[in-house]
Amino acid sequence: MQDNGHNRRRPGISVEKYQKHLFDPLRIESITEQLRQISYSGCRSVLEIGAAGGFLSHCLKLFPQVSHLTIDIAEALSPDCVASVTQMPFADDQFELIVCGQVLEHLPFAAFLPALRELRRVARHKVILSLPDITRHFGLAVCLARRGWFRWEWNPINRRCQHRQSAIAAEHYWEIGYQDIRAETVVKAIEQAGFILESQYRLWKHPWHRFFLLQV
Repeated sequence: MQDNGHNRRRPGISVEKYQKHLFDPLRIESITEQLRQISYSGCRSVLEIGAAGGFLSHCLKLFPQVSHLTIDIAEALSPDCVASVTQMPFADDQFELIVCGQVLEHLPFAAFLPALRELRRVARHKVILSLPDITRHFGLAVCLARRGWFRWEWNPINRRCQHRQSAIAAEHYWEIGYQDIRAETVVKAIEQAGFILESQYRLWKHPWHRFFLLQV
Protein backbone atom coordinates (compact mmCIF):
# COMPACT_ATOMS: atom_id res chain seq x y z
CA MET A 1 0.00 0.00 0.00
CA GLN A 2 1.27 3.45 -0.89
CA ASP A 3 2.84 5.39 1.96
CA ASN A 4 2.56 9.17 1.65
CA GLY A 5 5.14 9.82 4.37
CA HIS A 6 2.62 10.91 7.01
CA ASN A 7 2.14 7.35 8.21
CA ARG A 8 5.71 6.55 9.19
CA ARG A 9 6.81 6.39 12.79
CA ARG A 10 9.39 8.94 13.78
CA PRO A 11 13.04 7.88 14.12
CA GLY A 12 13.71 6.21 17.45
CA ILE A 13 10.71 3.84 17.37
CA SER A 14 12.18 0.41 16.72
CA VAL A 15 11.82 -3.27 17.50
CA GLU A 16 14.66 -2.97 20.00
CA LYS A 17 12.88 -0.12 21.79
CA TYR A 18 9.72 -2.19 22.24
CA GLN A 19 11.68 -5.19 23.48
CA LYS A 20 13.62 -3.06 25.96
CA HIS A 21 10.48 -1.56 27.49
CA LEU A 22 8.24 -4.63 27.20
CA PHE A 23 7.97 -5.07 30.97
CA ASP A 24 7.98 -1.40 31.88
CA PRO A 25 5.29 -0.83 34.59
CA LEU A 26 3.57 1.80 32.43
CA ARG A 27 3.31 -0.56 29.47
CA ILE A 28 2.10 -3.41 31.70
CA GLU A 29 -0.63 -1.27 33.27
CA SER A 30 -1.71 0.12 29.91
CA ILE A 31 -1.99 -3.32 28.30
CA THR A 32 -3.74 -4.68 31.40
CA GLU A 33 -6.32 -1.91 31.02
CA GLN A 34 -6.77 -2.78 27.36
CA LEU A 35 -7.35 -6.44 28.28
CA ARG A 36 -9.82 -5.42 30.98
CA GLN A 37 -11.85 -3.34 28.56
CA ILE A 38 -11.76 -6.07 25.89
CA SER A 39 -13.08 -8.54 28.47
CA TYR A 40 -15.86 -6.17 29.59
CA SER A 41 -16.91 -5.57 25.98
CA GLY A 42 -17.68 -9.22 25.25
CA CYS A 43 -16.45 -8.70 21.67
CA ARG A 44 -14.86 -11.67 19.92
CA SER A 45 -13.18 -10.12 16.88
CA VAL A 46 -10.42 -7.68 17.78
CA LEU A 47 -8.10 -5.57 15.63
CA GLU A 48 -5.00 -4.18 17.34
CA ILE A 49 -3.52 -1.04 15.78
CA GLY A 50 0.25 -1.12 16.32
CA ALA A 51 2.01 -4.43 16.83
CA ALA A 52 4.31 -3.05 19.58
CA GLY A 53 6.09 -5.86 21.44
CA GLY A 54 3.34 -8.43 20.84
CA PHE A 55 2.39 -8.50 24.53
CA LEU A 56 -1.35 -7.99 23.95
CA SER A 57 -1.29 -10.60 21.18
CA HIS A 58 0.27 -13.20 23.46
CA CYS A 59 -2.31 -12.49 26.19
CA LEU A 60 -5.25 -12.79 23.78
CA LYS A 61 -3.99 -16.16 22.55
CA LEU A 62 -5.05 -17.52 25.94
CA PHE A 63 -8.66 -16.96 24.83
CA PRO A 64 -9.33 -19.07 21.72
CA GLN A 65 -12.83 -17.62 21.41
CA VAL A 66 -11.28 -14.24 20.50
CA SER A 67 -10.17 -13.67 16.90
CA HIS A 68 -7.29 -11.18 16.90
CA LEU A 69 -5.29 -9.42 14.17
CA THR A 70 -2.57 -6.77 14.30
CA ILE A 71 -1.82 -4.01 11.81
CA ASP A 72 1.24 -1.77 11.69
CA ILE A 73 3.09 0.34 9.14
CA ALA A 74 6.41 -1.11 10.36
CA GLU A 75 7.06 -4.49 8.73
CA ALA A 76 9.95 -5.13 11.16
CA LEU A 77 7.42 -5.50 14.00
CA SER A 78 5.87 -8.53 12.20
CA PRO A 79 2.20 -7.48 12.23
CA ASP A 80 -0.44 -9.64 10.57
CA CYS A 81 -1.07 -6.80 8.13
CA VAL A 82 1.37 -4.11 7.01
CA ALA A 83 -0.64 -0.96 6.29
CA SER A 84 -1.43 2.51 7.59
CA VAL A 85 -4.16 3.23 10.13
CA THR A 86 -5.37 5.98 7.78
CA GLN A 87 -5.98 3.49 4.95
CA MET A 88 -6.69 -0.04 6.18
CA PRO A 89 -7.40 -2.91 3.76
CA PHE A 90 -10.45 -4.13 5.69
CA ALA A 91 -14.18 -4.15 4.99
CA ASP A 92 -16.60 -1.80 6.68
CA ASP A 93 -17.60 -2.99 10.18
CA GLN A 94 -15.21 -5.94 9.89
CA PHE A 95 -14.11 -6.00 13.55
CA GLU A 96 -16.32 -5.86 16.61
CA LEU A 97 -13.65 -4.01 18.58
CA ILE A 98 -10.49 -2.07 17.74
CA VAL A 99 -7.67 -1.37 20.19
CA CYS A 100 -5.50 1.64 19.34
CA GLY A 101 -3.10 2.27 22.21
CA GLN A 102 -0.43 4.98 22.06
CA VAL A 103 -0.25 4.99 18.26
CA LEU A 104 -1.89 8.06 16.74
CA GLU A 105 0.55 10.51 18.33
CA HIS A 106 3.15 9.05 15.95
CA LEU A 107 1.24 10.72 13.10
CA PRO A 108 0.99 14.47 12.52
CA PHE A 109 -2.09 15.88 14.23
CA ALA A 110 -3.54 16.71 10.80
CA ALA A 111 -3.86 12.93 10.26
CA PHE A 112 -5.70 12.39 13.57
CA LEU A 113 -9.24 12.96 12.27
CA PRO A 114 -8.71 10.89 9.08
CA ALA A 115 -7.35 8.06 11.24
CA LEU A 116 -10.38 8.26 13.55
CA ARG A 117 -12.72 8.13 10.57
CA GLU A 118 -10.95 5.03 9.29
CA LEU A 119 -11.28 3.41 12.73
CA ARG A 120 -14.99 4.31 12.67
CA ARG A 121 -15.37 2.68 9.25
CA VAL A 122 -13.77 -0.62 10.25
CA ALA A 123 -15.18 -0.94 13.80
CA ARG A 124 -18.60 -2.52 14.34
CA HIS A 125 -19.15 -1.81 18.05
CA LYS A 126 -16.29 -0.28 20.05
CA VAL A 127 -12.88 1.34 19.92
CA ILE A 128 -10.46 1.45 22.86
CA LEU A 129 -8.21 4.45 22.27
CA SER A 130 -5.36 5.69 24.44
CA LEU A 131 -3.18 8.75 23.93
CA PRO A 132 -0.35 10.38 25.89
CA ASP A 133 -1.43 13.27 28.13
CA ILE A 134 1.25 15.51 29.68
CA THR A 135 -1.04 17.95 31.49
CA ARG A 136 -0.26 18.00 35.20
CA HIS A 137 -2.27 15.50 37.18
CA PHE A 138 -2.74 15.41 40.94
CA GLY A 139 -4.35 12.78 43.10
CA LEU A 140 -4.87 11.53 46.61
CA ALA A 141 -5.46 7.93 47.61
CA VAL A 142 -6.54 6.65 51.03
CA CYS A 143 -6.97 3.03 52.07
CA LEU A 144 -9.44 2.34 54.88
CA ALA A 145 -9.76 -0.98 56.70
CA ARG A 146 -12.74 -2.99 55.41
CA ARG A 147 -13.56 -0.23 52.90
CA GLY A 148 -10.67 -0.41 50.42
CA TRP A 149 -9.15 2.42 48.42
CA PHE A 150 -10.68 5.85 47.87
CA ARG A 151 -9.16 8.14 45.20
CA TRP A 152 -9.54 11.78 44.28
CA GLU A 153 -7.99 13.19 41.11
CA TRP A 154 -7.92 16.52 39.33
CA ASN A 155 -6.20 18.04 36.30
CA PRO A 156 -5.23 21.73 36.28
CA ILE A 157 -5.73 23.32 32.84
CA ASN A 158 -2.72 24.29 30.71
CA ARG A 159 -0.06 23.00 33.12
CA ARG A 160 2.45 20.74 31.41
CA CYS A 161 5.10 18.36 32.66
CA GLN A 162 8.25 20.00 31.36
CA HIS A 163 10.39 16.84 31.56
CA ARG A 164 8.29 15.32 28.76
CA GLN A 165 9.26 17.93 26.16
CA SER A 166 12.49 16.26 24.97
CA ALA A 167 10.77 12.88 24.74
CA ILE A 168 7.99 14.38 22.62
CA ALA A 169 10.50 15.89 20.23
CA ALA A 170 12.29 12.57 19.85
CA GLU A 171 9.30 10.24 19.40
CA HIS A 172 5.91 11.96 19.00
CA TYR A 173 4.43 14.60 16.78
CA TRP A 174 2.02 15.67 19.52
CA GLU A 175 0.55 14.81 22.92
CA ILE A 176 -2.42 16.13 24.87
CA GLY A 177 -1.19 19.24 26.62
CA TYR A 178 1.51 19.94 24.02
CA GLN A 179 1.27 22.56 21.26
CA ASP A 180 -2.18 23.74 22.42
CA ILE A 181 -3.77 20.31 21.95
CA ARG A 182 -6.15 19.67 24.84
CA ALA A 183 -8.39 16.77 25.78
CA GLU A 184 -11.31 18.88 24.53
CA THR A 185 -9.62 19.10 21.12
CA VAL A 186 -9.36 15.31 20.98
CA VAL A 187 -12.98 14.84 22.07
CA LYS A 188 -14.17 17.23 19.34
CA ALA A 189 -12.30 15.19 16.70
CA ILE A 190 -13.76 11.97 18.13
CA GLU A 191 -17.28 13.35 17.76
CA GLN A 192 -16.55 14.68 14.26
CA ALA A 193 -15.47 11.17 13.25
CA GLY A 194 -18.92 9.87 14.24
CA PHE A 195 -18.13 8.16 17.54
CA ILE A 196 -20.06 8.34 20.79
CA LEU A 197 -17.68 8.98 23.69
CA GLU A 198 -18.63 6.49 26.39
CA SER A 199 -16.00 7.66 28.90
CA GLN A 200 -12.48 9.00 29.25
CA TYR A 201 -10.03 8.61 32.12
CA ARG A 202 -6.34 8.51 32.96
CA LEU A 203 -4.55 5.51 34.39
CA TRP A 204 -4.33 5.74 38.15
CA LYS A 205 -0.63 4.97 38.68
CA HIS A 206 0.50 6.24 35.27
CA PRO A 207 -1.73 9.19 34.29
CA TRP A 208 0.42 9.90 31.24
CA HIS A 209 -1.93 7.49 29.40
CA ARG A 210 -5.45 8.81 28.86
CA PHE A 211 -8.06 6.28 27.71
CA PHE A 212 -11.08 7.02 25.55
CA LEU A 213 -13.81 4.39 25.26
CA LEU A 214 -15.73 4.93 22.02
CA GLN A 215 -18.98 3.48 20.77
CA VAL A 216 -19.93 3.20 17.13
